[in-house]
Amino acid sequence: MAELMDTLNELLEQQTGQISTRIGADETKTRSALHAAVPALLAAFSQEAERGGGIRQAIERDHDGSIIDQLSGYLGGGANLSPRTTNGAGILDHVLGDRQSDMQQALSAKSGLDAGSIGSLLALLAPIVMGMIGKKSNASPGGGFSLDDLGSILGREKADAKSSNPDMSDILDRFGEGKGGASGGGGGLMDSIGDLFGKKDR
Repeated sequence: MAELMDTLNELLEQQTGQISTRIGADETKTRSALHAAVPALLAAFSQEAERGGGIRQAIERDHDGSIIDQLSGYLGGGANLSPRTTNGAGILDHVLGDRQSDMQQALSAKSGLDAGSIGSLLALLAPIVMGMIGKKSNASPGGGFSLDDLGSILGREKADAKSSNPDMSDILDRFGEGKGGASGGGGGLMDSIGDLFGKKDR
């Protein structure tokens, strides 16, 4: 069972109207895009976890689940959260690198939402997905999971998503494999733990 994906889909379904308003898009197309974007992001995070890209450290430091508790405020722009927690553009830059445009185009083709709105949606969603992972990992014993198992957990999420959404298999495989060159170059996320999944504190 794709627990993370199902939980996120249920949560975001309740916020579709607010999300569509935030990105300036049609609500029906936004709903379709949400159902495609969540598994696509989880697949990309799965690859990052498998390659030891530092996603665990980022979650431990900046994504404890507070964003889920303040979701309505976050979507409305009024949550009391660290800029590191809400830096969706930074998350996408590290995880997808120069493939962000490719994901936007792929999800646009699936959902009917224009690529520009998909880009805004992904930047809005990335901190939510990271926050849900953090919240689940911080759940009481028996109710969550250990970040030690993050790679295998996200791998199962990807496999379950492919099984339940066969038409998404091409996107999940494409963006769950490797990473294009992130802006700024370098050898990946672990090259600069101090700047991981966000900009350095100023």
